[in-house]
Amino acid sequence: MRITNSLTTSTIFNSEDLRELYSVKKPAVYLPLELNMGAPSFSEREVRFVLSYPDLYEVGTSHIGGKILYYIINNLTDFALMHRAYLPRPDMQEFMIRRKIPLYTIEGQRPVRDYDLWGLSFSSELTYTNALQMMKLAGIPLLRQERENLEDVPIVFAGGPCVYNPIPLSPFIDFFSIGDGEETLVKVAEVFREVKREGGKKEDFLREIRNIEGVWVPKFGRYPVKKAVFTGVSKGSFPTSPPVPVVETSQDRISIEAARGCLRGCRFCQAGYIYRPYRERDENLVKELLVKTYRNTGYEEASLSALSISDHSRFNQLVPKVMEVCYREVISLSLPSMRVKGFNPDLASQIMQVKKTGFTLAPEVGSDRLRRIINKDLTNEDLFIAVEGLFSRGWNRIKLYFMIGLPFEREEDIEALVDMLWQVYKIGKRYRGRKHLAAGISIFVPKPFTPFQWEPFADRDEVREKVEFIKKKSPKQFKLRFHDYRQSIIEALLTRGGEDVGNLLLKAHDEGVQLDEWKEYFDWEKWERAFEKSGIDLERELGGRETEEELPWDFIEGVVTKEFLLRELERARKEEWTPDCRIVGCHACGACTPEQIRNLKNYPIPERIEFSVPPKPKREFPLKRKVALIFEKVGPAKYLSLLDLTRAFTRTFRRFGVPLRYSQGFNPHPRMNILFGLPVGVEGLGEIVEVELSDEGYNFDEFLEKSRDFLPEGLRFKRWVDVEPKGTISSSINEVTYRIKPYKDYKIDSLKNGSLSEHIKELIESDGEIVVTLKVTNGKTANIKEILKYLEVDLSSAEVVREELFK
Repeated sequence: MRITNSLTTSTIFNSEDLRELYSVKKPAVYLPLELNMGAPSFSEREVRFVLSYPDLYEVGTSHIGGKILYYIINNLTDFALMHRAYLPRPDMQEFMIRRKIPLYTIEGQRPVRDYDLWGLSFSSELTYTNALQMMKLAGIPLLRQERENLEDVPIVFAGGPCVYNPIPLSPFIDFFSIGDGEETLVKVAEVFREVKREGGKKEDFLREIRNIEGVWVPKFGRYPVKKAVFTGVSKGSFPTSPPVPVVETSQDRISIEAARGCLRGCRFCQAGYIYRPYRERDENLVKELLVKTYRNTGYEEASLSALSISDHSRFNQLVPKVMEVCYREVISLSLPSMRVKGFNPDLASQIMQVKKTGFTLAPEVGSDRLRRIINKDLTNEDLFIAVEGLFSRGWNRIKLYFMIGLPFEREEDIEALVDMLWQVYKIGKRYRGRKHLAAGISIFVPKPFTPFQWEPFADRDEVREKVEFIKKKSPKQFKLRFHDYRQSIIEALLTRGGEDVGNLLLKAHDEGVQLDEWKEYFDWEKWERAFEKSGIDLERELGGRETEEELPWDFIEGVVTKEFLLRELERARKEEWTPDCRIVGCHACGACTPEQIRNLKNYPIPERIEFSVPPKPKREFPLKRKVALIFEKVGPAKYLSLLDLTRAFTRTFRRFGVPLRYSQGFNPHPRMNILFGLPVGVEGLGEIVEVELSDEGYNFDEFLEKSRDFLPEGLRFKRWVDVEPKGTISSSINEVTYRIKPYKDYKIDSLKNGSLSEHIKELIESDGEIVVTLKVTNGKTANIKEILKYLEVDLSSAEVVREELFK
């Protein structure tokens, strides 16, 4: 075990690396360019974690579980820190290998290998090979047995919903955190600190943490492990000041966890079983968390996170309180897990008072018969009533989600799915406006700790027939999107696999498999070669399991009992509902303590969804003032695109209460304009963003000072000037000047004599630096990239700086 870490340079890139980073796609995601970065520095604390969601930055940063653990370690301990690392795109991986740059953290810009513990959070089995590739890039042996005697590499651990069957990953992972991680990770950090201070080794640490609830150490075999349950959900312990991406990410919004767990018991849904018992935050705390997070981040959108948000016992009180904040701060709200049954379209209209978007409904299947089998409390009539209500109130975008390949599915169920699409289409035709209809159709994968864990994965030929039938018979007006059957095969193999599947993962990694969730990177041929080399028995792994046989995950306790799951499987065969425990009482699933069962009476499901958000008056944003802010974009910030800057400035202005003027309509956005926008890779010493304001009295001198710690390195507001409300500062800019320093031979004569020469006011060449001043005519000027093209250099072989636009 590492006793001290070498405190070498704090940056991973030298100047040449940083310049050539221009050659990769989205270079900004590999640099510390987030807003609100405030994690402790590497040298500040004794125990150092890295946390990775093993996927691209754009996906990983949205993971709510990771945000919670990041907050817990960095804010609720004074001796441990947590930084983050993500999987680079393949082009960046090639760049790193070529430049001998190991996998590194965003915050520290340090090699992952320098840290003490490295956590991998798995929400999808299709990210398993990503994790192996990350280990390779970090320079860490993949197999835990090869790391046993290495005290100078991080201890690798894993958590998340996928590790409820940890066996496929066990050859690669030193220990697993099964269940809620809030308390587990703090205890792990405390043990590490103690063993480290006593001069212990990795094995001493691993022996000690076996005693922590929820921790499984594969080195010591399959001993009983009880999942960890965090009971403090209702009290807070939630991040309200996270780092804020400025590049576009998959779920770029405030996400407040309103409830954890679900008792609906949908028999296909693993989350509904592994996240028990049910816990929720009251509406006042949710509102408080939303307000704090907005004031710390400036986000424009928010969502309430829960497996079934409308089952929140105070849902009818919760939504009005949240909408009060959203309307006041111009935040659009989404409720992604609303139940269709009991849905009232009038309520949707109230929720969409800030921003109107499309609506997504999840009937899951097309027939009431199959819905009883999967225990989805919904009928076709419920869905049609919801759809009619949405169309009648002006909604034109509706998306439906379905599954095929479910246990006990019949041909008539697929026909019913098609009939449902036709019925939705016919309802839409009765109302004005072009309808945008879509249906996403995935393939059912049997998961551990569900009643269908013993069922076989769907046969390829049967799925193909069903897909072709749906394509042929559905209304042409529906945009159909089918999940790739081959990706589902991989998911089915990995979710229920044993040690043999661990060997398959290693062979797949050897073949170069990674990024299986991304269509552009998924490579089935590589998987086929891995099947052959590993000798995996696909028929056995994908087939059904006997209910008497031992399953790889049977040593995990405290989830739900096998007896309960077998009862539910039998009820599925009989097409019988199992109502929510909060409606009919405890079903003895084994997940809850007697006290937790008694507490359920405090969380009754609302009998009706009938909250009331009074109609708000139309928002008026009069133009009272216009300000131009001069900012610099230098160093790593030069890799921010124009859209990134707009996103960063919008959130910064909102974070510090700048009275922005918004556009009207269903999708309001701030009135701002970045003048003469720079391309990615060019520095600017004095750029300009003009902002329209709906109030006159804001103090921008204070804003300049306060915003400095919020903005990322290299991005800083320098000064501000008032502008005539109907005018623009660009009218006073007649020229722009660039300083170009090429690092290779260039062709200055081509620029002097080329077609761009008429746009050049002055051209000076001195000591290997070119200073070019361009004319500005009617607010337009020549593109600097065209200038570089004539010089026969680009932004990976030259440094380019634009001087101040407005002096």
